[in-house]
Amino acid sequence: MATATPSQQTPSSQKLMSLNEQTWLQLGGLAELMQEFDRAMNAYEATLRHNPYSVPALTQIASLCRGREQFPKAVEYFQRILNIEQNNGEIWGALGHCYLMMDDLQKAYTAYQQALYHLSNPKEPKLWYGIGILYDRYQSLEHAEEAFSAVLRMDPKFEKANEIYFRLGIIYKQQQKHDLSLQCFQYILRSPPRPLTEVDIWFQIGHVYEQQKEYQRAKEAYERVLSENPTHAKVLQQLGWLCHQPNTPFANQDSAIGYLTKSLEADSTDSQSWYLLGRCHMAQQKYNKAYEAYQQAVYRDGKNPTFWCSIGVLYYQIQQYRDALDAYSRAIRLNPYISEVWYDLGTLYESCNNQINDAIDAYQRAAELDPNNPHIKQRLHLLKNAQAGGPPSNTAPVPQDVNLFAYQNSAASVGPPPQFGQVCQMSIGYFSIFGIHNCDFQSLGPSSHGAPLNMPDCPPRPQDARYGEHRPPMVCVLHTHYLSCVTNII
Repeated sequence: MATATPSQQTPSSQKLMSLNEQTWLQLGGLAELMQEFDRAMNAYEATLRHNPYSVPALTQIASLCRGREQFPKAVEYFQRILNIEQNNGEIWGALGHCYLMMDDLQKAYTAYQQALYHLSNPKEPKLWYGIGILYDRYQSLEHAEEAFSAVLRMDPKFEKANEIYFRLGIIYKQQQKHDLSLQCFQYILRSPPRPLTEVDIWFQIGHVYEQQKEYQRAKEAYERVLSENPTHAKVLQQLGWLCHQPNTPFANQDSAIGYLTKSLEADSTDSQSWYLLGRCHMAQQKYNKAYEAYQQAVYRDGKNPTFWCSIGVLYYQIQQYRDALDAYSRAIRLNPYISEVWYDLGTLYESCNNQINDAIDAYQRAAELDPNNPHIKQRLHLLKNAQAGGPPSNTAPVPQDVNLFAYQNSAASVGPPPQFGQVCQMSIGYFSIFGIHNCDFQSLGPSSHGAPLNMPDCPPRPQDARYGEHRPPMVCVLHTHYLSCVTNII
């Protein structure tokens, strides 16, 4: 039997239904106080049988579903509330949090925008905490930093304050604000946010010291982690990479290989450990072992442009130039913004059949991406001088492998990567400009006797799509229009 609408009910029946609604609401609230959440849910559902438009009942059911991490069901009830009260800013904010937990960032953005528009006082810590996470997920680091900092200004005792300090520590590390990053991590060292432990914070502290090139302090921080967890795969990986660096006081390729081998024993699925092991073997000119390690890395992450650049360097060193060209081409298709790949492409053109014009074009692109690199400047000067009638260069160029730390830092500080389609279009344009498809393959020599490394066909990662069609179209608008209301409390 259908429930009568309010306009169809007599005053006495309306009063009775209102009393029943209030009674079930009170029973639900009492059950919640007793932490009997199933009974509370039943009571609130009974409330809706008496009044399907009861905003308090819908709100409590949505909150219970959200607390149980039943986010799609919570979204359903929050949307029912908004069908009744479209201007309810608090519900828009709660809806945004649910979409954020469902990884639907576009809808989360829209909901937060509506919350800020409808709230009479948008200085709500939980709301800005969610907005901070949203910006963080999009790698819009400056906006995330300001949102998280605003939460701490609004409520220094915010329930997730230590989590915010951890997130700020990561953001500052990515922005190369090392002192601020260390301050955040050291502040929460004794009370890290769950499920993190003190060991996890020491790992982050070690990584910051590593970026500061304070290698001894970094090593000591990592060793503190190993004293608690001797098989910590990531720490073993970092120690291996530290020992690989020639400018550390404890540089030793055998030690580096030992650490990386132990890391892979703890976690053989980590493509980065396989890749770093290949770099160590390259330093020892053990090309077969380097090939095997790179192959394992590519099998696990075939869309990493850094891997393909290093594979190109390997092929170049063993004079398999056609395979080197293929590897560099793959790296550029995946990311046309890595200067080392363009520089290495230039060295390949210069070494093979003396394709000077193509080499200059590639070096020029590398210089645009890394204008302060002295090796690129020197090579461009030598080739242009030779073209102008000066003495030819007699020194063979040496390819550069990717500077991992410089690449990570720059990638982290510029915000979301370009849309996938834009990368493809730009890389195709560069191929046309620099003549990669028109290269003189005969001059590159024979292909490898064994099968070259092939990029496996992998489905796009969720984050690739996220930065494509689903990137919020007005992220900066959300920030600009509403952050001023928060900064007023500074």
